[in-house]
Amino acid sequence: MIALSVAAGVVAIDQTSKAWMLRHQSKGPHHLVGPLGVEVGRNSGVAFSLFSGHSAVAFIVTLALTAVVTVCALRVAPVLPAIVFGLLLGGGVSNDVDRIARHASGGVVDFLTLPHWPTFNLADAAITVGVAGLLVLVLTRHQLFVPATP
Repeated sequence: MIALSVAAGVVAIDQTSKAWMLRHQSKGPHHLVGPLGVEVGRNSGVAFSLFSGHSAVAFIVTLALTAVVTVCALRVAPVLPAIVFGLLLGGGVSNDVDRIARHASGGVVDFLTLPHWPTFNLADAAITVGVAGLLVLVLTRHQLFVPATP
């Protein structure tokens, strides 16, 4: 199934990048290319640090959203929606893995920086691309799900 394969790829790439950053990144900000930089940080909340300091609430909210996206991912048929829901599912699952595995150390590992933008990670980027893709598919009235059989 395409959506699950994309989700598994997102989880693998995101978790590998976080582990590498935690092992090898020295303290402080570092410039990469153009406006992109790296600086390891932690986020106990969700997107844009919502629910910061309330990691249990953040986990419950994201777990519920992940369940909804999982149901959608299992029902999609066309390739583009499958990729979109795979990005959303993989990003959500990977950040939930962080919330569970790294709860004691402050939550989700974020490390990518842009000027005037909160620090984020590759799972966050997958979620953002997935939301943008879903918006495009909905606005263009693209078929998202397999039609129900009578």
